[in-house]
Amino acid sequence: MVQKNKLTILADVERILHTSEYGIAQLSQGSKACFDIIAKKKDQLIIIKIEPYIDNFSRDNSYELKNIASFLNASPMIIGERGRRFSEIDDGLVLLRYGIPVVSTETFSNLIVHGVPPIVYCSKGGYFVQIDRKKLRQARIEKNLSYADLAHLIGTTPTEPNEPPNVSVSKRTVYEYEHSINPPPETAYLLEKVLDTPITQGIKIFNIDIEREERPAYSLENLSTFKEEVSEVLEDLGFISQFWTRQSPFDAFGEQKNLDIHSGLNILVCVDESQQKKVMERASITQNIAALTKRRAIMIVDDLDQEVNQNVPTFTLEELEQMKEAFDLVKNWVKKYSDLKES
Repeated sequence: MVQKNKLTILADVERILHTSEYGIAQLSQGSKACFDIIAKKKDQLIIIKIEPYIDNFSRDNSYELKNIASFLNASPMIIGERGRRFSEIDDGLVLLRYGIPVVSTETFSNLIVHGVPPIVYCSKGGYFVQIDRKKLRQARIEKNLSYADLAHLIGTTPTEPNEPPNVSVSKRTVYEYEHSINPPPETAYLLEKVLDTPITQGIKIFNIDIEREERPAYSLENLSTFKEEVSEVLEDLGFISQFWTRQSPFDAFGEQKNLDIHSGLNILVCVDESQQKKVMERASITQNIAALTKRRAIMIVDDLDQEVNQNVPTFTLEELEQMKEAFDLVKNWVKKYSDLKES
């Protein structure tokens, strides 16, 4: 097998998304961010990390990717080729890396282009197939089979012609299939064969519940003095929910909250601490993400003598300090954004 590098996989994923008419916000090549592409089509928003060797995707990566996905209401996904336990990630297989679904380029293409979801997932204990429990129960009852009857038939039916039966399950296990657990692929095949009914289901990869983990301490620790000042001013404006990133083009994101009520006022923040070329590039990428995801991007500078990005509304810390609430920032953002569009 010829192993693909990140740029090759990235080009394949872009082509797949363009073919399926997704809008794309992409990071610059060589970026070490926790994601590489954000793609949107209608109400479907996906945030994608390309990682050919999936074990290189660390827990720190996962913390940041999950938090960004939650803020954007996006479905996180990793596209890779292989890992320590996998010489190749098979087509149609879903793995989980820190709770985030991992698929191959081929599986991604089948899902996005052809609407064919993966059907097998790897979890502790092996490989499993997701099944329709209601169909399983209905088919068993229609054939007048008890749990013990169905278990016996599975145990006496070969998976291959001219081969002896090689799958054994108990009546308790059959009961669990109808109520809580999923079978291995071989058992799912035998259930369908014995019952003469399709019961396997495609995995709804965009609807997988991403496990919530405690926010890492670094989110508001070890910030520069200027970023600490920015964070404090934003909090005073009501942006209590803040996450400061390490591996993203934007420095922070936040949402205005009042007594845990979400107002819908949200921002992606770039802080200019110079390295002009990098901050201009980061600001442009942040604006592309904001436009795609319907968020507001802002640039915060120490003073207006600094070069600013001509597409992102820019504020000095002093301007922010003169505001009283989040809605003041929104009003000023709208005015500055309109002025940028007209210039």
